Amino acid sequence: MDFEFYRNFITVAETGNLTTASKKLAQPALSAQIKTLEHYYGAKLIQTARGKRQLTLTEAGEAFLGKARQICRTEETILLDMQSFNKKASGTLRFSVSPAKSTFFINTYLRPFAAAYPEICFQFREEAVSAQTRHIAENSSDFAFANAPLPSPQLFAAHKTQKEYFYAVYSPQANCGLDPQQPLTPKQLQNIPVCCNFGCYSLLRKACLKHGFMPKIRFIATTNTAALAFVQDGSGIAIVSAGGRDDFPQGLLQQQLADDELYFEQTLFWSKKDRLSATAQLFLDFYLAAAKTDRH
Repeated sequence: MDFEFYRNFITVAETGNLTTASKKLAQPALSAQIKTLEHYYGAKLIQTARGKRQLTLTEAGEAFLGKARQICRTEETILLDMQSFNKKASGTLRFSVSPAKSTFFINTYLRPFAAAYPEICFQFREEAVSAQTRHIAENSSDFAFANAPLPSPQLFAAHKTQKEYFYAVYSPQANCGLDPQQPLTPKQLQNIPVCCNFGCYSLLRKACLKHGFMPKIRFIATTNTAALAFVQDGSGIAIVSAGGRDDFPQGLLQQQLADDELYFEQTLFWSKKDRLSATAQLFLDFYLAAAKTDRH
């Protein structure tokens, strides 16, 4: 069936008059097109009250109108997608990234992608997960990247990559009574001044409460960098997440916390509701290939 028939039927339904629709579309044979549709689908779609020119849709016609609109939207989407294959990748991608992961995300994913596709531009926000989820839901960001627990999995599609475990990091000058050669449990943090970021705090608090105490938070910040800077002179210990021991400044001692629940997963997420643009899909494919390589 010709796609033009569906578009013309929509116009007839919206104007309610064949003559008006014919003038609007410069299509004199609309009546014949409607009859062709009715014959093809075996249902009466339009009826005219005796003595009146105004058309009304039958029950079948109302149902057909919704389907015709859906068919036309699908055809337009296919056309745009196919046209994109004949063009250089372009447009703007919008990212919301946790401050603690912005440098990592740019160096690992965004810069290599930008080098491969020089016509694409970028908008980059550094913000907490709560703001990330809001901007994805509002369709003001295409992707978000975080290493904190994500809310509402029903609303967001996500891809998780490597795990980041929790470490206690401190200066050799710190008088905290810990042995860097021995395993460290959350219970040993009792009465020790702790520095952490907001992302780590909720999981750390939960782990400490299982041992019957609240962690003694002396300093809390947005990023790992700030927490690590605060403990450089021995002012307590920093509890931060990291992919490995090489992620910390030289000169500091570190111990991984021995608790199976104290970790984050680096996660890229996007809206389930809004369809990705061709450029956004291009980035997602690039990211998934790069993340798969990073895991091996």
